[in-house]
Amino acid sequence: MSGREARLWRRTEGGGVLCLLCGRKCLLREGERGFCEARIHEGGGLKTLNYGAAEAVNLDPVEKKPLHHFLPGSLTFSVGAPGCTFDCLGCQNHSLSRPGNTYSGPLRETPPEALIRAARESGARSLSFTYSEPTAFFEYAEDAGRRGKEAGLPGIWVTNGFFSREALDRLDYVSAMNIDLKGFTEGFYREVTGGSLGRVRENIKEVKARGIWLEVTTLLIPTVNDNESDLKALAAFLAEVSPDIPWHVSRFIPLHRQSHLHQTPESSLERAREIGREAGLRHVYLGNVGGRGYSDTLCPGCGAPLIKRSGYSVSLNRLSGSGECPECGERIMGVW
Repeated sequence: MSGREARLWRRTEGGGVLCLLCGRKCLLREGERGFCEARIHEGGGLKTLNYGAAEAVNLDPVEKKPLHHFLPGSLTFSVGAPGCTFDCLGCQNHSLSRPGNTYSGPLRETPPEALIRAARESGARSLSFTYSEPTAFFEYAEDAGRRGKEAGLPGIWVTNGFFSREALDRLDYVSAMNIDLKGFTEGFYREVTGGSLGRVRENIKEVKARGIWLEVTTLLIPTVNDNESDLKALAAFLAEVSPDIPWHVSRFIPLHRQSHLHQTPESSLERAREIGREAGLRHVYLGNVGGRGYSDTLCPGCGAPLIKRSGYSVSLNRLSGSGECPECGERIMGVW
């Protein structure tokens, strides 16, 4: 087994290596893999096993990420590679995110240049690192993302938000993020994701402060993270960071190790939307549920419909390049 040299790590006394990529900061002995399963201590250094492993590649509507205030109605060239810094019980993409400790690298490496060439030929307006956790394929995403930025393709991260400050400092190619805020207690994060809430909270605040366009998603899981008091605390936190953060509350579909649970009732999603609005959030969207304008963008000033969506398709977009409501002149924050 032999991977490429990883980034963001240092040697420790006693011959170990400390990975500095995510909030976990794994300390590894020779031959050990990190929690993400994509990095290994080999030959006295840290190697990445998934460089060039573009095992999920698609041309998606940007609304699918979901991003509703970043180039709405456009297409984004989407790439995912094996590995994840979480191990969520209800993971939708567990075969990609958790490939197992037998994974030894891509069968056929796709260099960053090939990705960018394909993205430009596809007509995409952006480049998304998604499907699995981009932190886990950091080196590949960084090289492709910087080449994409040079080619006029802004970078998007769809992430669990558990990356380290050291990793965040290198995300100069990222123009937009959707961060999963999966719940709002440390107990939930420990039991359901294998991670922790504190690092995610700090990254949400820091990403917003750095001017990266930010949207947040919460998958509402019945009996697990749909406690009303927790949702009120979560919404209040987001509103304190910025009332202009779009909050996507998505219906849970039973999968993986949570297949015994029920899907989220529509009434629970609607109540979460009310909670978000009561907290002061100006844009709350409901995902994985059709109809009723749940994904439409409305003016928070006068209520006029500005962007109408059906599924991931935009049927009406009344926002100009300035992002102003044509009815009342209210400024709608986003990248239009």
